[in-house]
Amino acid sequence: MAIIFGFHTVLDTVEKTGFLEGDKLFIARNSADGRVQKLTTKANRAHVPVTRMHYGELQTLTGTKNHQGIALERTAGISIKTFTKQDFILATEGIYLALDGIKDPQNLGAICRSALALGVRGIFLPQKDSAPTGASALKASAGALTQMPFCYTGSIASLMQYISEKNPDVVMVALDKSGELFSDKDTSLVAKDRATLLVVGSEEGLSRLALERATHRRRLRIGSKVESYNVSVATALALYLLTPNS
Repeated sequence: MAIIFGFHTVLDTVEKTGFLEGDKLFIARNSADGRVQKLTTKANRAHVPVTRMHYGELQTLTGTKNHQGIALERTAGISIKTFTKQDFILATEGIYLALDGIKDPQNLGAICRSALALGVRGIFLPQKDSAPTGASALKASAGALTQMPFCYTGSIASLMQYISEKNPDVVMVALDKSGELFSDKDTSLVAKDRATLLVVGSEEGLSRLALERATHRRRLRIGSKVESYNVSVATALALYLLTPNS
C-alpha cells in the first residue's frame, strides 16, 4: 500500500492511471479547490470512497504537514519503471545518472524532476544507503518519479567497475570539487554511439573508489560565500552543462 499526497502528485497520478481498484481518496474538510471538486466527482463515478478529514488527521495519515489537504491511498503501490545494467551497456545514446549516498527523498524527487526535464534515460541507485522511491520522493518529483526508470545495484563504485569491464569506452563523469571546471566543450562527453554516466554523491562527496573509477571529473563554478550547492541543484546544473543544445 502507498499513500500519495499533495495536489500535483495526486492529480498527476490519477490523470496518468485513472482510479484503480482499492483506491481511497482523502480530502480536507474545508477544501474548496475546484480541482479537488472535479477529482471528487471523478472518484464518485469510479466508485472510489472519498473521506473528508481534518488537517490533523491527514497529517497522521501521510506522516507530514505538507499534504496540501489531499491524499490517495493506493493498495497497488507506486509503479516504478526499471532497467538493467546490461540495458545501459547496450545503450547507444543518452545520459544516465548514478546517485551515491543520496538519502533524502526530497532530494531524490527533485533530482528526478530535473533529470526527466533534461532527458536522462535512467537512474542507478545503490541497494543500501539510498532514499526510497516512495511517496515523499514522488511528491517532491511532482510525479516525475513514475516516469523515470531506475536500476538498483550494489555500490556505485562496483557498478562503475562493471561498466569499465564491459565497455571501456563508456564515459563516466564524476561531479566532484577535485575535478576540472565545466566548460562548453564538455557536451562532447555525451556521444551518439554510447551512453554517458554522470555520477553524483551527497554533500560529503563521492567515495574514493568511485572517484578513482571515473573517466572524467568535473566541478561547478560557485561563489566564495557558499560552500556547496544542494545536491539536487548541483545535479541539475551538471546535467544542463552536459546536455547538447541545452
